[in-house]
Amino acid sequence: MMIFEKMNDIAILKATGFSGNDVKLIFIFQALLIGLVGGIFGVLVGYGGTVLIDYAPFETEALPTMKTFPITYNPVHYVIAVVFALISTFFAGYLPAKKAKKIDAVEIIRGQ
Repeated sequence: MMIFEKMNDIAILKATGFSGNDVKLIFIFQALLIGLVGGIFGVLVGYGGTVLIDYAPFETEALPTMKTFPITYNPVHYVIAVVFALISTFFAGYLPAKKAKKIDAVEIIRGQ
């Protein structure tokens, strides 16, 4: 879908001298940037939700010593979340970038 929306941009880039590899790198960079921003935003929202849950009262007869939900604030979990976001967006950007690399600029410009 992203390639069809960006056909004109790809044609202009290729017509001005960008190679197929340059176009592929641009697509991958955009995907990784989206993954990084989304991963950081997700970690912040997740941390905020975890703090809210940590303050929620949790009283049960089975565990009389627990007053709130048991929450772990392990930084490794947040790092894993950001790395997973980057890996998934890399693959989501790599496949369209591979197709964008093969697009012929002349055919796109003639087709308009």
